[in-house]
Amino acid sequence: MKTLGSIGIGRDSDGALVAAAKCGDTHAFEQLVLRYKRRVFALAQRITNNREDAEDVVQDSFHKVFLHLGRFQEKSQFSTWLTRIGMNGAFMLLR
Repeated sequence: MKTLGSIGIGRDSDGALVAAAKCGDTHAFEQLVLRYKRRVFALAQRITNNREDAEDVVQDSFHKVFLHLGRFQEKSQFSTWLTRIGMNGAFMLLR
């Protein structure tokens, strides 16, 4: 397992990636996108039943995460926060 300081860069390193992304590390943000884009896409496609709409939801979700990452207080896991953003985006698209 590779390490970033004393924090592992493995499956459980969302906190380290989020912290780095909050400090402006675009590579860390890219790693979060790569880690979760399929999950958000699958969720959005189940909700919208449309591939193109699901792709739009993914793009919009990560755009919102990028803009508001500084507001993420880490009271929940990053994946939970991202999932809620994706769900809200998919439901808004259906309205």
